[in-house]
Amino acid sequence: MFTTAAPRIAAGTHQRDELPREGGRWPLSVVLRPAPESRLSHALDAVTQEAAELAGPGHWQTGQLGSAHLTVRALEPRREHLPADDPVVARYHSALHRATTRAQWPIGFRVTGLTLTAGTVMACAEPLDAAADAFSDHVTHELGPDAWYETERRDIWYLNLLHFTDDIAAPDALIEWVGDRRTTSLGTMLIEAPELVRSEYRPGPRPHMGPIALGDAVRAL
Repeated sequence: MFTTAAPRIAAGTHQRDELPREGGRWPLSVVLRPAPESRLSHALDAVTQEAAELAGPGHWQTGQLGSAHLTVRALEPRREHLPADDPVVARYHSALHRATTRAQWPIGFRVTGLTLTAGTVMACAEPLDAAADAFSDHVTHELGPDAWYETERRDIWYLNLLHFTDDIAAPDALIEWVGDRRTTSLGTMLIEAPELVRSEYRPGPRPHMGPIALGDAVRAL
């Protein structure tokens, strides 16, 4: 990813995220979030701020406290308006509860370093054991026909730290900074339960698409 993304970032032809729209990106998703008070969450927040300083203002700081997450799977194209009694969301919740009871918790990951994609600065994660992939498979199985949106298991685990939305202020410096941290471990996380979330734009000094949990919390047994 790094070797293909770096030339695009240097040339200014990188991808640029836009505010979400009906049928587009940032849909309902099943995610795993590190505890916001954890050492790893603070480490991710710190490197997100460093990356943002090099990229310049306006880029989305997805890796900040409370926002950093690993996506297990997206469930459908984005819907701007979700009724409180939406039957599809109810089915998602039911499937997620069943998958959670079948899985081994906590699920652990090691964050092994940073990389670049055409549209993001990313933290690479490796599962500590087989539990993460097994949980992903349980979610797919329990969703049944509702698993149509993503037909294959994701083959990498990661946390996006920065989504590019505009020109990058110091592209060469950002490429060098990420390159120096490709094998810099940031620590480990143990996640106690998954979440069904939608994402909403949050402006301010550190703009980002913030995940918002839907419905009751899912608890591992």
